[in-house]
Order: sequence, then C-alpha cells, then structure tokens
Amino acid sequence: MNCVKQSAGYNWTDYETKSEIVKELNMTPVLVKIQEYKRNWLQHVNRMPYNRLQSMLKNYRPRGRMNKGRSLTL
Repeated sequence: MNCVKQSAGYNWTDYETKSEIVKELNMTPVLVKIQEYKRNWLQHVNRMPYNRLQSMLKNYRPRGRMNKGRSLTL
C-alpha cells in the first residue's frame, strides 16, 4: 500500500485510509477485476459448442465419492 500512497502524493506519516486513497485515484479493486475475468470466460465458454472440452468440463459433475484420508501407496 506504500507505493499507492506515494503515487497519491502522501508520506508514510500522513493519515489516510486505504479506501480514501483508492477512491481518490479511481482504482478498481482486484476482486472486481477477477469477477469480470471469470464472467467474460464463462460467456466465452457458453458460446462454444457443447462437444468442446471446455464446455463439457464446465458442466461436469463427478459421480460417487472420494475416499477419506491419505491415498494408499504400494
């Protein structure tokens, strides 16, 4: 956060909250960018034909259940 504070023109002694600095610099939060990326990817996959691997993996639901604990090795 120090580099953001410096780019806004504040010293380490200035008391400014992170939210105030982000609003002042008009920065987009990282979580919003990640959600936007996921939404764009899902829209891209939805446009694909169903027989494509990505589309099949999006709709995949495994059957059965996994064993609990560590896997057995020989």
